[in-house]
Amino acid sequence: MTLPAMRGSGGPWKLEELIDFEVALAAWDGSSRPDELSAGESRSGTFKEWKEAVPGRGPGASWVSALNWAGRLFAVLFLVTGFGAAWGCFNPQREGIHVVVFLCVTLFVPWVVLLVGLAAWIFRPVGAGLAGNALKKLAGRFSGEKGREMLARIEGNPELAKALGWRIAGKVQRAAMDFHLGAVFGLACLIFFKRVGFFWETTTQTAMQRLLEGAVKLLSAPWSSVMPHFVPNVAGTRRGADWAGGGENWMWFLMLALAFWGILPRFLLYCFAQVQEWRALKDPVFQAPLHRKLWRVLTGARRGPEPEGPADGALVLDLGGISPDRDALRGFFLRHLRMNPVAWETLDVLDAGREAGAKKALEKARAGVILVAEGWSLAPRRMEETIRRVLEAGGVRRIVIYVADFDKTGRPGEPTAEERAAWEAFLDGQKGLEVELSIHEEDRAWEPG
Repeated sequence: MTLPAMRGSGGPWKLEELIDFEVALAAWDGSSRPDELSAGESRSGTFKEWKEAVPGRGPGASWVSALNWAGRLFAVLFLVTGFGAAWGCFNPQREGIHVVVFLCVTLFVPWVVLLVGLAAWIFRPVGAGLAGNALKKLAGRFSGEKGREMLARIEGNPELAKALGWRIAGKVQRAAMDFHLGAVFGLACLIFFKRVGFFWETTTQTAMQRLLEGAVKLLSAPWSSVMPHFVPNVAGTRRGADWAGGGENWMWFLMLALAFWGILPRFLLYCFAQVQEWRALKDPVFQAPLHRKLWRVLTGARRGPEPEGPADGALVLDLGGISPDRDALRGFFLRHLRMNPVAWETLDVLDAGREAGAKKALEKARAGVILVAEGWSLAPRRMEETIRRVLEAGGVRRIVIYVADFDKTGRPGEPTAEERAAWEAFLDGQKGLEVELSIHEEDRAWEPG
């Protein structure tokens, strides 16, 4: 499969775009690539271009649409539940609402569920909670068998799982916010359509009163100083033998408590989840092995003449004293990497003078560094130390490890399949490092365009 040339495209990803990318990557043959790449693109930008060049429409939009419909159904369900919870607190025989029961059902219990969910997320951050799992299953039911297969693929990818987790968290918080809105609406309807009094009762003398007064003081803290008339008289609304209704100041207290301690926190958590999802989609890391393989193929050697315009100047570090043929490598670096070798140094040799020279050159290398290594010479711990030294030098924009097998004259040749696999496995294990791997390919590197 040959893909068409790609145009530059940037900006953050959308969830459906990331899903389409992973689906296309799963169907990729492992070797095809576009004819051209935009010079200087980031990994995220290049992958986005590659996804847009893949023909056909992916399933991402339909799956996200199913998730959105599941979220809407959840919101309606929670809205109705909140309305029913408030309406169910009305006692028709007594024509009143027990305020302690109302606060427990519409505010305290949801807060306990929230805190338990947060604690569970801290100890098991990959989990989505009961509501989140129910939402995912509902979305899978809406999207059919392919949607359930898609969910398994999403959860197997760290980038997608993170973005999807925040999307689901936002929808769950939105549904919880609708629960409190439903409770406010249910209370308003009760007051409008029925004769409602507010009371509390207990068999204890003062224990419940002190507890309720403390809860009222805490819950009314946001508005008590500016609206003291919306703070109820706890002692005066205790239901006794002569209770005949009243306690209207409880009405505004309960509505404000639901607004400040129910709706507002859920809204803030919803906004936080939205921001975290945007951050996850803004610039995904793409460090999974298949991502690295695609990156190597997309940035692999391309046929064609040396660039006519200026190329990035680069420091070339000869690892272990290979003494390669510089003229032979220069054309490869220009065509393959679009990097112009302007300085050559030797590293990882038993020569203090050369090591000092390489260190000084690293401090001045602002454009990029090419590490030249032989295919058979991979020593993981030593290479990790070399990469660390290059990174600690600071200011380096681009690091490329160039691997080849050199003959006695220093001319490069292709590494063996085993050597290639070893280097690829090594780079795949270096999570979070923007280090490129360039494997010498004789038949592609030197053929004129």
